[in-house]
Amino acid sequence: MPQIEPSVLTALMAAAKDAVSNAAAAFSLAAMDVGSSTAVEQRMRWSRPAPPPSEVLKARKEAREAPPIPPTTPSQLEIWSLYADHVDDPLLRGHLHHLLLDAGHGRRPDHVRGAASGYLDAVQLLLAAQDGHGLPRAARCLKRAGELSLKFKQHDVRERATKDALALAERLLAGAEDEGRPLLVVLETLQTLECDVADLAERAADLFARDVDVRLGFLDALRKDAGPSRHTEIDAAVVHTLLGAADTADAEHRRLYFLTEAATQAQKRGLPDLRARAEMALQQTTPEWTSIRTEGTIPRALIAGQQARVDAAEDLRTALWLTVQDIHPAMRAQAEADGALEGLLRIPRSRINPAGPVFVRPPVEADDDLAVAMQVRGLGLFGILTAIQLDRIHERFRPNEFEMTAALAHEAVLPEPRARTLAQAFCYYWLEEFDAAACVALPQVEQILRELLRSRVPVVSVAWGPSPGGVDLLGKLLQSMPEAGYPADWSRALELLLVDPDRGMNLRNDILHGLADTPPKHHVALILQAALYLLSHAHGQRMAPDPTA
Repeated sequence: MPQIEPSVLTALMAAAKDAVSNAAAAFSLAAMDVGSSTAVEQRMRWSRPAPPPSEVLKARKEAREAPPIPPTTPSQLEIWSLYADHVDDPLLRGHLHHLLLDAGHGRRPDHVRGAASGYLDAVQLLLAAQDGHGLPRAARCLKRAGELSLKFKQHDVRERATKDALALAERLLAGAEDEGRPLLVVLETLQTLECDVADLAERAADLFARDVDVRLGFLDALRKDAGPSRHTEIDAAVVHTLLGAADTADAEHRRLYFLTEAATQAQKRGLPDLRARAEMALQQTTPEWTSIRTEGTIPRALIAGQQARVDAAEDLRTALWLTVQDIHPAMRAQAEADGALEGLLRIPRSRINPAGPVFVRPPVEADDDLAVAMQVRGLGLFGILTAIQLDRIHERFRPNEFEMTAALAHEAVLPEPRARTLAQAFCYYWLEEFDAAACVALPQVEQILRELLRSRVPVVSVAWGPSPGGVDLLGKLLQSMPEAGYPADWSRALELLLVDPDRGMNLRNDILHGLADTPPKHHVALILQAALYLLSHAHGQRMAPDPTA
């Protein structure tokens, strides 16, 4: 039967002395030099405090989602059991008993009481710590003790945990303003122990009003214990807190976040007046951004390749057609990147709409959201490459409006008057008048597509009965492209670029309806490229191979 090794016990208690965490104790123990025998060294290694207790059974059930728990040998469990009742440090004693409880070693009631009493004894030790981390750890120790007392029906431990939590709550309410988060943990522990914390939560919400998240936590705790007659009052306080945070936000994106959250909470809680107030504030806010953009660095070799393609063209028209590259690589799902970007691109989307009402949220999260996000990123890259080529065309040919008109004109699809209009869009682009370039080019893209499809699919409906008839608009025209024999990849790319409001760039709608600020240069380059792609089909040009494929 194993016996206590005095040198190991002395080292263990020395390492735990004045340590406010088991990780610090383990670090100190590992640095000690105690004896040289193999048995002592092994016992030293096995006596080190393990990581914080985990819910072993739950982790085993969720083994596919959680990392596997490191195996614990029977010999190591015996070492922990041997020293658990002999160490003076309460935090380490509670930790070891909790580890043994999780591992199913020995008598469960003994380990429950040992762990809970150790955590409760450690609270005062942690509160006296000077490193600034003792208070949050003391709150967590109370929470662990309370959870153990409830789970294993230890009534005396529960009474002590409740008494200590109430005392700590009163102490924190009388203390400094930076103790709101630990107090929130303490109140949550008291609610877990089935205590009414309405009075404490109300006082805390008034005292810690400057930290928005903490105040909202206290208001939620208050609502749980307050009577139904007070729910509307508390719900209004939640929305007012968010509105106040928006008024004092130090950045525009934070103001937008708080206003959107205020409108959402007002809607969920049945407060139409406050929702209207949040909507009005949103519509009076000019956003600095409407989406998160991640710009990459284009390799110099790729830039040189795009410029060399233009340099090799015989004339202006040929150079224009060479900007039209195969869009197919950008439309691939790129499934191999799913794992790497899962966390970033699976963030639930809530898009600000500065024209109202408040925000636009897709009804469901589609299975292909990640693939579509990658496709939009690919379109952005194509826009940057196109901008490089258009700049090179301007540097080499310096075309004026008349030269561009001659290069773009097509007798059936783009007669000279309309070709001159599109040429003006290119001239605006080279003058860096991107708003004007986009507004002039977008109607021409729709007109070119309509004329291309006219001979292949119906684009005009005649009057029939009460129906007045009409012409198909851009969204319907883009959906008709595969039926008319055009590549589905390009049809999807143009949808994402021009008319998809949920997951695409939606440039046609945002720009022409005045919902966006000046579009970036590479977005306008994509609009001009769309016109060139459609014209290349009219002129019978073969699409240039994609150098990035």
